[in-house]
Amino acid sequence: MEKQEFTSHISGRLNDSLEGVFNQILEMGGLAESQLSNALEALTHGDVNRAEEVIILDKAVNMAEFEIERLCANILARQQPAAADLRLTIAAIRIAIDLERIGDEVVKLAKMVKVFIKLGQQPCDDIPGYSKLLDMAYRSEQMLNATLNAFAKLTIKDALAVITEEEVIDAIYKEAYAEIIKGFKEQPDKVECIAQLLLSVRAVERVSDHVRNIIENLVYLINGEDIRVMDKEAVVKLFQNMEASE
Repeated sequence: MEKQEFTSHISGRLNDSLEGVFNQILEMGGLAESQLSNALEALTHGDVNRAEEVIILDKAVNMAEFEIERLCANILARQQPAAADLRLTIAAIRIAIDLERIGDEVVKLAKMVKVFIKLGQQPCDDIPGYSKLLDMAYRSEQMLNATLNAFAKLTIKDALAVITEEEVIDAIYKEAYAEIIKGFKEQPDKVECIAQLLLSVRAVERVSDHVRNIIENLVYLINGEDIRVMDKEAVVKLFQNMEASE
């Protein structure tokens, strides 16, 4: 589906409503990107001000979700969209929920940074699992950026790469989890920091899950295929067929 497909209706009111939803998703996505970027800065530099910015931005992300829900509710109640228009409305609601949850998870990273600074644990390189946390966070940031760019362009060219990267992050998470559990036994003097790190690696793993949800909803929006219920082999085959038909 091309963007023009939902901007060329007879009803100008419907055009404006759909454009409003589309643009609001992009704006909300930009806020979530800023949160994650600030959290990474806070993590790598022990910057409490950046951590505070993440927490402040979360209020704006929450308000953006409310606005998307309001716009979509108006479209469904008053304009009875069909086909691609209905898919956009449904996908927008789902994507807004995932973006809001990404914001919630990233806030956990920011709070960890504040705890570390309070405990005087900077830098954190010697804490088990910390390097893997950074790796997961950077990968998640790239996933989110690629996914939002794909949404802006209404393309699924990079969708399979995003899905594959989420699986890589899952594997890193398992390694980080094992390191952290071992760290509880080997560094009992740092148990509070290690506990915070455990919460943070779980949070970043969930961020990647939510980004994957967004790319899956983009596929649904563009092609009407719900790949959430497909196994990996079926998903790969679907993307191969789509590429062949282009």
